Amino acid sequence: MIGDFPIVTFDTSAHNRLAEGGPASEALLAGIKSGMYFRFAGLSIDEMVSCSDPAKRAALFTHCARLQLGPSDCIFPPNELIRDVIVAHHENPAAFDWKTVNVRAGEYERGIQRRKVILDPQLSEEQRQEQDALQKQYKQMFAGIRPKIEAVFAAHGEAPPRAFREVIARLASGEGTLIWDMGKLLYDRTAEIDASEATIKAFMEVCLPFRALIYGMLLSWYDLAVRDRHAGEKFRAGRNDMFMSVYLPYCDKFVTAEENGEQEKCLREVAAVAGLETEILSYDAFCDSFLVTV
Repeated sequence: MIGDFPIVTFDTSAHNRLAEGGPASEALLAGIKSGMYFRFAGLSIDEMVSCSDPAKRAALFTHCARLQLGPSDCIFPPNELIRDVIVAHHENPAAFDWKTVNVRAGEYERGIQRRKVILDPQLSEEQRQEQDALQKQYKQMFAGIRPKIEAVFAAHGEAPPRAFREVIARLASGEGTLIWDMGKLLYDRTAEIDASEATIKAFMEVCLPFRALIYGMLLSWYDLAVRDRHAGEKFRAGRNDMFMSVYLPYCDKFVTAEENGEQEKCLREVAAVAGLETEILSYDAFCDSFLVTV
């Protein structure tokens, strides 16, 4: 909350729905601006820049500019945001508070208003290529190790797990160090140190955005590399869908219009295992509840 205003953040898919226009979009825009604080996700801005259709890209940013007419801000894409909170913790762990780390992306806020940047076809193509490459690398990072993990289960005569929370419970109870190893990989690369397991555990305890990202990545690891291929619980979400986990601690309501509801399902699971209070809503549910209560 900022004052009496609940903070709402949209996934890119929700921005797409808003930009479709019509009476519902107009009512929603008016309601958000009058009763909520809108927090743009830097990753969504990057994704909207990568939209290949210039007319649609312009419509997306036109609606973003209209959202800026109400109380709003924008925070960095996940890589920059996580870098900043790690640096702040490394420099002064005793006084660290993730809520006080300045992750506001002023350049992104100004960029929403810059038509020349938004309509630049070369910038859009570069952003699109980068996003596609990152998505493929992320998927391969986990899917590529599945054969090795399946071989380990087979060698021990054990069936692959069928539920994500079962795996998390086992990891948290001391069966392996994957949670801390994944956190250490990100922390060490940024802080340029060899952090201890105790340091990573302490950081995950006090830094909700970092904790959310790690559990988001673990969900991808479970789905792509570990779960039973036939009977395992499925969580079909890509890199950017899961990296939106970083934004959950920064808002009261996170809204997604992802087709088939996969992102909504995945982020709710991340919120549950990470102990977050953020409400994850489908775009339609957000519209229904918002238009009834405002």
